[in-house]
Amino acid sequence: MKTVEREQKQSLAKILFLQGMLCKDISEKIGVSTNTISKWSVAGSWQEERAARTITRPQLVMKMLQELDKKITDGDWKPQDVAMVAAAISKLDKQTNVVTVIEVFTKYQGWLAKRAEIDPDLDADFLKKTYHYQDKFINEQMSNTAIN
Repeated sequence: MKTVEREQKQSLAKILFLQGMLCKDISEKIGVSTNTISKWSVAGSWQEERAARTITRPQLVMKMLQELDKKITDGDWKPQDVAMVAAAISKLDKQTNVVTVIEVFTKYQGWLAKRAEIDPDLDADFLKKTYHYQDKFINEQMSNTAIN
């Protein structure tokens, strides 16, 4: 497989993976082995990226509360721990933040992928460019921590 063709297939595979598609289904769709998809996903940390994109605010709150509960149960907590968790939860509930943006982009990407099945204008290059700029936007927002 030529380098350009491989890069295109790898890019499309990543898009499909981040949307939740299974490696087996991706391999059938783009014509490479499941092992290749698995290798690409490990090398590119796709699983971690997919997890970061799919976590919701309620899940984040639950994880923070579970961590706090574990500290309290272990007797390894300080009053400032409670204050920090409360402040973080309050901030999540009051602001539009990176998590909200990721949630919206994830839904939009899913919609685009479904729409691409019936809309010839939504080709792989368009999807690739859209996802690329969404990723850039998210990365910039993460470095600023909140949407302005």
